[in-house]
Amino acid sequence: MRNLFILVLLAPFGGLASEQNELQPDDESPWFCHNLDCPKYSLVKKYETFEVRSYEASHWMTTEVEGKYMNAVSKGFMRLFRYIQGDNEAGQKIPMTAPVAVVVYPTAEGTGMTNNHSISFFVPPASDPPKPKDARIHTLSVPAGTLYVRSFGGFAMGTTNVDQAKALADDLKAEGLSFDEKSFVAAGYDPPFRPINRHNEVWYHAA
Repeated sequence: MRNLFILVLLAPFGGLASEQNELQPDDESPWFCHNLDCPKYSLVKKYETFEVRSYEASHWMTTEVEGKYMNAVSKGFMRLFRYIQGDNEAGQKIPMTAPVAVVVYPTAEGTGMTNNHSISFFVPPASDPPKPKDARIHTLSVPAGTLYVRSFGGFAMGTTNVDQAKALADDLKAEGLSFDEKSFVAAGYDPPFRPINRHNEVWYHAA
């Protein structure tokens, strides 16, 4: 795995809807972060069905899990959640961040996924996360880069993410945009107890 963005998350829908280059203010995050720390990005272009974002370099706490998607994500999430709840060398509690990013490796035809997943929690800039007790957790440094992002609502299951990633891939190809097809990120911003106004994303790394 080169980095998180090589990963984490249609018929053509027409042309460019708008074009922007505005960085999020330091004291303001997108609404879907719900006042949690989340990665900083600038919006480069907005198409009808996806966005082009330029992300700043970032750090993540990451763990790899094999298995069916929902089981693997549950295991990885709880492993990382125990870490931020104090199961670390400093016994330190760490605030939750967003999103929970899951690396997904689609099958060759793009309609399924392998059993290899990487689950990550975002580490806010300038923070110094304590060393994990669990050797299966490690720090991942991600360089700045461009991502193609498709957003959708509801509760995102494994098949939902694959379908959304396939739709994003089809749109990117229709627009003639190059991207790394080997993996994508499924990014979730909501706890399971939030029933409405949910926000999910799938990300492809620009090639």
